[in-house]
Amino acid sequence: MKRLTIIIIAALALSSSVFGKDIKGRVLDADGKPMEFVNAVLLQDSTFITGAITNSNGDFYLSSDITVGLKLRLSFVGFETKMVEIASDGELGDIRMIASDNQLNDVVVRGNASKIHLQGNSLVANVENSVLAHAGTAKDVLRQIPMVVENNGNLEVFGKGSPVVYVNGRKINDAQELSSLLSGNIRNVEVITNPGASYSADAKAVIRIRTKRPQGDGWSATLRSTNGFQHYFQSTNMVDLKFRSGGLELFSNFMYNTGRNREKKLTDMTTLAKSRWDQQLSTMNTRRYDGILGKLGFSWIINNSHSIGAYYQNEYAKNETKSNLVSSVLVDRVFYDNWNTCADNTIKNTPRHAANVYYNGQIKKLNIDFNTDYIWNKGVQSTMNKEKSEMYANQDVTTYSTNRSRMIAEKLVLSYPVGKGVLRLGEEYISSRTYNHFNTAYAGLDNASSTIKEENTACFLEVVQQVGLFSLGAGLRYEYVDYDYADKVHSDYHLSKKFNNVFPSFNVATRLGQVQMSLSYSGRVERPTYSNLNANVSYLNRMTYESGNPRLLPTKLHSLEYMSVWKNYFAQVSYSYFDNPIVNTTKPYSEDGEMTILTYDNFKKKHFLQAFVGGQFKVGVWQPRVNVGMFTQWFSIPVGGRNKSMNTPIGILQWQNAIHLPQDIWLNIDGQWTTSGHDKNIYLSSSSYVNAKLYKEFCKKRLSVTLEARDIFNGSRPDVTLYNDAVTMFQRNFSEMRCVMLTLQYNFNVTHDRYRGTGAGNTEKKRF
Repeated sequence: MKRLTIIIIAALALSSSVFGKDIKGRVLDADGKPMEFVNAVLLQDSTFITGAITNSNGDFYLSSDITVGLKLRLSFVGFETKMVEIASDGELGDIRMIASDNQLNDVVVRGNASKIHLQGNSLVANVENSVLAHAGTAKDVLRQIPMVVENNGNLEVFGKGSPVVYVNGRKINDAQELSSLLSGNIRNVEVITNPGASYSADAKAVIRIRTKRPQGDGWSATLRSTNGFQHYFQSTNMVDLKFRSGGLELFSNFMYNTGRNREKKLTDMTTLAKSRWDQQLSTMNTRRYDGILGKLGFSWIINNSHSIGAYYQNEYAKNETKSNLVSSVLVDRVFYDNWNTCADNTIKNTPRHAANVYYNGQIKKLNIDFNTDYIWNKGVQSTMNKEKSEMYANQDVTTYSTNRSRMIAEKLVLSYPVGKGVLRLGEEYISSRTYNHFNTAYAGLDNASSTIKEENTACFLEVVQQVGLFSLGAGLRYEYVDYDYADKVHSDYHLSKKFNNVFPSFNVATRLGQVQMSLSYSGRVERPTYSNLNANVSYLNRMTYESGNPRLLPTKLHSLEYMSVWKNYFAQVSYSYFDNPIVNTTKPYSEDGEMTILTYDNFKKKHFLQAFVGGQFKVGVWQPRVNVGMFTQWFSIPVGGRNKSMNTPIGILQWQNAIHLPQDIWLNIDGQWTTSGHDKNIYLSSSSYVNAKLYKEFCKKRLSVTLEARDIFNGSRPDVTLYNDAVTMFQRNFSEMRCVMLTLQYNFNVTHDRYRGTGAGNTEKKRF
């Protein structure tokens, strides 16, 4: 606490708004007609900050992290250049341009306003007044954003993994929230593939969604229901209610999910110990899930300089899985035994509490953003395995575990204009506790009672400056982590570690004609999840077990990235070096080495290179996008006593098509093909999917209907080969991936919420 107090006092003494300033307006000519393709440039003391081009309605939208000393310059051929002072709320309304006395004869302006551009080291895609505004929800929009790919239904940033997602600066902890945000309420989406010092050191990629400014008072509501089939019936239902009066907003959310899904896999496993063991495992899992989420909160914009807010969220989830595992076992290629295992597995979160309180304000030129978060979760898991043997005795294995975790976090971010830029200073403190109790009567497994305690104290400094044509940014983040793992049953698992790390970051951006470019570097860390660290041992069959590894170390990485944008085309290339990468592996579990446990371990190093290019076009009512990417690694591990390279590159091709049909119906047909190749110590076969969607709005956009078919040809299920020194696993996936979904959504007086809480301990939440 002494260290934390010193950091806060220092921050207040030196004095960023996370939100910055949103600026919008409409440009008209002398006759009141909208003007398209007008250059709108945001300046601070004659220094370029950012720019945009008006659309066919004359509208423009700009956003800037700098909030003081701003002016807007409007220019267009044949009209006088106009300078406009920025209002405190950023709303400029209608702006009229005056025709110049020096008119040019026979001037014809043709073009297409760019939908993507660079802002520092981030790629920004404009959604408002584009085809993306008709995508449906925020999740549908993200599927169409450059660098964002879909992997088994989960959204990832290509080559970076799962991103941290913010909406108006507020961290999204549940992906379902993206389904409650309408695409028509989104202004733009920002993808940051090399985050700077102001983000947690284990944030590999960040997506920031900015929405339109809320309008109107009174009640508003969104009711959304998605129902369909993925072999079994599935349903997601959401109600979002708000009430506004002046600067006060009260909001509540309720969501209910239910359904079933099925998983079918065939696995061949070869273990080289004193003998050669070959197992052929046929697995059929049927899962039933139910989830309820409720949320209540308020936000109060006291005036243009101060706002506060808070929310409380409670979530309950239950998953019941029935499994049938048939194992055929050979030893030295001679029949050994057949096992038939029936398993019942139940997981409950009962319940999961989450709360956030924030203050966002401005004192003269100093911007202040403070958040504190609390999470408490209890999970219960029970498993019963009934195994029948053809040659030996039958056996039953029952396990029961309880897990309790809590997190307390606070984060303070200050920003102050300095020179032709801004200085950001901040601190963050996170305290986490995880308690786990594991019990079993099976002699082959041990009981466990473990506690993980972690304290993370961080502070950072970031400077952004405009120097001529160059925007420069540099940051430094310091993190002190005190980690302690204790197990009452296994004294050798008692581990205590302390980490002191400094993570630098740097970026430079400029514009040469119509080409925008940025170059960035960052040092980061990947910390193991708490499930990766959990020493509980799960039973699969008599030869195979599964567990985490409490001895895992964090992975340090260094990333260098170049990005450029020209008109509606972009290109990105990056290189990363991983020190102590965490890899899924297998180890001997018994003294004779005949039994195997699936676990995790740190390997020495990994080099990683990726590239991604793409563009979008318009041909009449057809608006296609084409993206092409690849990544490759330099990584090797011992396999069968010999070093094996895992360097086969993986390529990806995306072809996305939006077609505006008569009656204002939108048809989307999207395809993705991924080539075979290596990722860590896994070899993935090629895979692909084709999705089709029809979207139509009724009743003045209050009601929308979406009919969607995903993975029509059932191709997004690659075969997987896992390599290790003594064990090789080959798995084929026969699960049903295709699905058909119908979504009905009704909106009443809908605008997005004004909540400005950004959250604290955001990446720590993902580890739970």
